[in-house]
Amino acid sequence: MTYSQMQKKHEAFKTLERHKPNTSLASGKRYRYSKSKCMNPEAHMLSDYLPLLGAFLGAALALPLQHLYNSFPESWLQDYDYDPKAKDFRLAKRMKFVPHTLIVTVTLMLLFFAAFYVNDLFVRGKDVFHFLLMLVPLLPLSLTVVSDKLNRIIPDQLVAAIALCSVFGFLADGLEGSLWVASQYPWYMPLLNRILGAVIGAGLLWGIGIIGSWISGQESMGFGDIKLIFACGLLSGAYGLIFVFFFAFILGGIIAFPLYISKRRRFRAEEKLIRESRDPVEKRMEIEKEKEAVHFSEDPDYIAFGPFLALGTAIFLIFETPVHEFFVTYILTSAGQLF
Repeated sequence: MTYSQMQKKHEAFKTLERHKPNTSLASGKRYRYSKSKCMNPEAHMLSDYLPLLGAFLGAALALPLQHLYNSFPESWLQDYDYDPKAKDFRLAKRMKFVPHTLIVTVTLMLLFFAAFYVNDLFVRGKDVFHFLLMLVPLLPLSLTVVSDKLNRIIPDQLVAAIALCSVFGFLADGLEGSLWVASQYPWYMPLLNRILGAVIGAGLLWGIGIIGSWISGQESMGFGDIKLIFACGLLSGAYGLIFVFFFAFILGGIIAFPLYISKRRRFRAEEKLIRESRDPVEKRMEIEKEKEAVHFSEDPDYIAFGPFLALGTAIFLIFETPVHEFFVTYILTSAGQLF
């Protein structure tokens, strides 16, 4: 056999390997479902409309959230030590259709659409618990974003609801298979993956809060955020926690940068106002008093991290399948080449 013949044979073998179906959970299902599309074109046409039906479902579930949130007891949306008779007491803000409910509705429509569009393999496999794990947590996660944005409070009741949704994850792992833990591993490994996700997430955020408080001299991470990431870690698992933090910090950075620019401009405007005033000392004291009178939930310099954790978790749950493929194809492959 000549060298050119050997080279052609090697290239043919590589082509065959590229088209050989993978034996992993996700890729194996995708291979079977791609065949079923050809065998059952009517089912394929129906699946094309599922993302649109998912968007309508997201809108239908979003609209009652305003009534649900506004029916929360006042104590859920206040600090533990709040006093209704205190001089600075202020009732918690409630949802309004514009802009809060409208934003939540559009967001859930897009997320539900993406869930059915990206996860066609779960639809055809009738993996009910995988879909429940993607969709049901979006409702308490949405209210968590609203609550933390309006009142700087993450109610324990919402955290408990998010954690309770992890039951769908445990059932999906046990009955439909885990994307992150191979089937040949012991039965308790998927369970351990989710528990470690909760514990490691809470521990990391607690450590970040301690370091941030030490550097800034003030509280930098609320305990509500730590409880929230514990619940989100149960949903994502230890592997998924990497991407939850990644999405959360990316989104946080995108929002924080323009706020930082706005803060610097406001400080320069205040300093200019003080310099041009007749009594700079008195003017500075006046500005400081105005800042002290601002309620902590309306502090323009405060950025709540809870909404970004919730959004990061929602994005991971929806796009878990492509994220897993990216993890296996690039991260594990690169790590294998290094070690």
